[in-house]
Amino acid sequence: MNKHTVVDVIEHEGRSQAHVSYSKVHAVGANAFTNYPKATQPEPTLGPRPDDNTLGTLWEPWGDRPGKDDLPVMIRNKVYNVPIAGRTMHDLVRMAYGNGLAYYSNRERRETGKIIRHFEPKIERFIQDNFLPNEWAKPQLLDYRFMMNSYSEMILNRRKDQITNLFHKEAEYCRISLQNPQNYRHEFLLYSGDFILGRGAVHPDRINAIYLFPRYNGVQWIQKLPGYKFAWHSRLRTPGTIVYPMPFWLGLFRDKGWMDVSMTVPEVVYAMMRNQVRLKYQILIPESYFSIRFQNSWQTMTDEQRAEKIDDFVEYINGQLSSTDNAYVSLASIFQSDPHQGEVGKVEIIAIDDKIKKDSWVPSSEKSDAQVVQGLGGHPSMVGLAPEGGKMGAGSGSDKREVYNTEITINTFDQEITLEPLQFAAYFNALTDPDWDVTFYIDHTYHTTVNDQEDGLEPSTSRPADGNNSES
Repeated sequence: MNKHTVVDVIEHEGRSQAHVSYSKVHAVGANAFTNYPKATQPEPTLGPRPDDNTLGTLWEPWGDRPGKDDLPVMIRNKVYNVPIAGRTMHDLVRMAYGNGLAYYSNRERRETGKIIRHFEPKIERFIQDNFLPNEWAKPQLLDYRFMMNSYSEMILNRRKDQITNLFHKEAEYCRISLQNPQNYRHEFLLYSGDFILGRGAVHPDRINAIYLFPRYNGVQWIQKLPGYKFAWHSRLRTPGTIVYPMPFWLGLFRDKGWMDVSMTVPEVVYAMMRNQVRLKYQILIPESYFSIRFQNSWQTMTDEQRAEKIDDFVEYINGQLSSTDNAYVSLASIFQSDPHQGEVGKVEIIAIDDKIKKDSWVPSSEKSDAQVVQGLGGHPSMVGLAPEGGKMGAGSGSDKREVYNTEITINTFDQEITLEPLQFAAYFNALTDPDWDVTFYIDHTYHTTVNDQEDGLEPSTSRPADGNNSES
């Protein structure tokens, strides 16, 4: 069988450029991974992924349709354009983060059967040196909440027996390399700020390649790793996906979906406020009014004189109705009562309803806002959408408290995914340093009622109280 060299032709700034496909990925990395670690333990069976128009790129496109590569940017743009979506994302991440990162000793848990918050100086230094709370943990939670994908970079010491650094990599700037045709592995995380510009604007020479941790034969893989850094892809392997899991809330972001509805409502309101002619009053003035008002001279006036009297009267009425200084001022007019003709010369003032105030012409945003909040995984009461109710009703304090407590109780599901690289760092470091035999978790404070606790808060049982470690 003849062997072929695959050449990708990439269009950049209107010019076509040819690059040898997989060897180019190796070239942009720090070192060529020519001797990939041979299997020393069982490995999963791998195969070619579906061919969905990856020709012309060095990476797997990240989109919701074949050939598209803009899903992270599309999600971010729509979230930023819908205030309730951004607020919901922020609240969900804050609830997931709780009181922040904590860890317990696995040895103490085995001995006592209890989770006791632990403090180890070298781990505290690791957390502080890497600014983990603000520079890694919170951005990881945000990327996962937006796109259900997050990325990290780990740095090894020179002996390759300790992970010394853990960095967050912005999801929008990350792509997974194409499969190696020899072993079907996705071996690299490709990192470049140009990915947000679209696949045609990314020049291969502006891509940094980082070896991607394979999640099996991990220790042996690290020992044979060229260089001292590798990347980690945190994700939930959702049905129907291989490389980039798709968020379960993606339906909100489809064309003409609920996010688009929420974005459209303020535009409609603004256009109506700016362009409509709002009629507040309609004033009916019969000509007989002037015949009565000027009964000695009206018949002898010229057309110009009559028009002047009419204008004066209209100006008088405008002054009475439009000025806030004239609030509650009565408007008097004269007319005659005739048994045959009824009220002769009576001026009628008809108030016109403001359709904007009654929401008759503008689609209500409440429905779309509720769909967005619930679709993203929130509850309407957490952002004030649920109407105020009575005891234990929707929107009540009890309702919000139970929503909060439920959320922080079930978010272990997402914690395990987002904390996975940190757990691996602890596991790997513990192989040569037993002080690292810890498990990380996110600490939370539960909300109760003032009947049970004076301040309405129930401290975490694994959180230190008065400087001492308390037990759960």
